[in-house]
Amino acid sequence: MKKALLVIDVQNEYFTGKLKVTYPNNSFNNILKVMDYAKDNNMIIILVQHTGLHGDTFIKNSDSWHIHSKVLEKSYDYLIEKTKPGSFYETNLEEILKKENVTGVVISGYMSQMCCDTTAREAFHKGYYVEFLSDATGTIDVSNEIGNIRSKDLHKATLIAQSLGFSNVISSKEWIKRNNH
Repeated sequence: MKKALLVIDVQNEYFTGKLKVTYPNNSFNNILKVMDYAKDNNMIIILVQHTGLHGDTFIKNSDSWHIHSKVLEKSYDYLIEKTKPGSFYETNLEEILKKENVTGVVISGYMSQMCCDTTAREAFHKGYYVEFLSDATGTIDVSNEIGNIRSKDLHKATLIAQSLGFSNVISSKEWIKRNNH
């Protein structure tokens, strides 16, 4: 099976902006590790960058919009820009996957419950095999009119929902081990 690693929205907003990722605390290092592994094993690496059309986050060309410099230092094959949580929505992601004969996608990046979850569900519905990296994705504490949830609990709930049939939820260490056979 030919796989592509999706590195979703690893942008400065999540490090220096209003939406600082808090869980899991090693998610960024794990993203960098899986990028290295994918490169060393000739996997397609696709960076995804979110652009906000409304509100005050992910404003195009702002500091918070830019992809983290350590991610850009790594090797990657494609960069796509999206404006909704799903990486397939009005992008050329599916064209790229078809052109590269990819049948499986590996989800890494931010935020677990939004863009990672939505992209994984889209990929599943399009017939791709989906692996969701439990420790190379991450999120924030959320508080709104519906309620409050800690990042750890929100992340876990997302992983549980993904594991119900959308994705194979797996740690980055286990993912690397399984791909080394």
